[in-house]
Amino acid sequence: MVVAALFVSAVSIGFLRLEALDFDTAFLVPVELFDVELVQRVEGFGADIDLQTYLPGDGERQRISEQRNSSADFDLKIVYQDGNRLARFHAEHVTGARIVSYAYRVLAKGVRFVISPDYRLGNTPAGVNRKFLEPTETIQSGAPEILKLARSLTPADRSLAVFLRNAFERVRTLASRPFKGTTDALTALRLGEASCNGRSRLMAAVLRAQGVPARLVGGLILRQGVKRTSHQWLEVWIDGHWVPMDPTNDHFAAIPHNYLVLYRGDKVLFKHTADVAFHYQFSIKRRLVPRQQVEQRHRILGFWNAFAELGIPLDLLKVLIMIPLGALVVLIFRNVVGLRTFGTFLPALIAAASRGTGIGWGLLGFLMLILLVSFVRRLLERLELLHSPLLTVLLTTVIGSMLMVAVLGVHLGLNGLPKISLFPVAIMAITSERFAVMEIEDGRRAALATMAQTLVVVFFCYLVMNSLSLQVLMLGFPELLLVVAALAIWLGRWTGLRLSEWLRFRRLLFEKGA
Repeated sequence: MVVAALFVSAVSIGFLRLEALDFDTAFLVPVELFDVELVQRVEGFGADIDLQTYLPGDGERQRISEQRNSSADFDLKIVYQDGNRLARFHAEHVTGARIVSYAYRVLAKGVRFVISPDYRLGNTPAGVNRKFLEPTETIQSGAPEILKLARSLTPADRSLAVFLRNAFERVRTLASRPFKGTTDALTALRLGEASCNGRSRLMAAVLRAQGVPARLVGGLILRQGVKRTSHQWLEVWIDGHWVPMDPTNDHFAAIPHNYLVLYRGDKVLFKHTADVAFHYQFSIKRRLVPRQQVEQRHRILGFWNAFAELGIPLDLLKVLIMIPLGALVVLIFRNVVGLRTFGTFLPALIAAASRGTGIGWGLLGFLMLILLVSFVRRLLERLELLHSPLLTVLLTTVIGSMLMVAVLGVHLGLNGLPKISLFPVAIMAITSERFAVMEIEDGRRAALATMAQTLVVVFFCYLVMNSLSLQVLMLGFPELLLVVAALAIWLGRWTGLRLSEWLRFRRLLFEKGA
């Protein structure tokens, strides 16, 4: 009866919020963000050093936030040049190695244009700078070879859409070659091969030769990991819009959401003082976050708005609301599957703490700490301490171990290890003691078996608690906590055989004549 009442209450509240309060369910769909960090490493020999690069700016399809400059002894000055954000780093009398870091968060969206078949070549484009029609040193739109190619690609009816597609396909057929400096349009045409910058310059030259404004774009293709390669594509001015074209990756009149614009124009991404050792890399991390968090529309979170007004971060709310789901997973494994764990809800708490470390480092760190503290407890048996002093020593050992693991992780460059310090300290100490007691009373094999089962449950708790779909669902409909409570009550009255018991007694249960 209680279980049914809780289910009905949850459904009723959810229906009320959807219908009567006009709840916007579109905000339950997560969006993809990218955390980007540009790291420039430079080594000086006593002279002044200047570094120059382009930083992304806000635009119609991309938004930049949470920008952080960590440049040690370098002063940063950002200027706007040709519509681009140019970052200039300067330091005096630099000796030895220095790291210049600039980080930011990117939210971008993909776009796609449909080019009308009614547009024709020859119409004078309005509202665009004439420089995007003129030849340059690397975009030789006036060269006879380029002009000849442009005429061969022009259809008889001078359809702009067909001409753009012909030029796109012609450039796309060039053989690929690794990026090695600047490749101009003529070189790309004569060699029949080019990297992304050569392809983009050749297509821009062909378009300009027929009076179609075109410009280069430089940026990054955002993918998880570390990279040193940037990317170039182009934009074409059509009916008041800059329409993207990327013949290298076969994006015609479209651009994916993971394309980040750093600058526009035929630019060089990095410049630096001569005679210095210079290296750079982009570190990119992909994140899926609730749309509510991105749009900053806390009103749809219902009563979570009260927490937002108090300055409590949404990440903390996600942890709090997911812990009951983790506890439900523990109940399923204990009451239905029949696994044994250290502590009733310890796996859910360890899974919550593993959000910062990742599940791999979380499981390893948990195992290391338990075994280490268990070893210390065995050593302390000879002192015959009372329970409270013993627990105090174990607590101190846990904290010391966490600090040592954190320092070791920093020195080894393992970013997950330092975050093991987020583990619940007191619970770790109590669990370590339980492991040692079980090892003494039931034997090492039984203690290790329980430890292994605990790690299995932690893993599944982590999968459930870190599911973005479940997180946004719980944040959008917190009344689902009533469903969790109902399931917990139902599991608490479980009287059937556990899965482990079915497996253990399967021969007896299914024996003929039984």
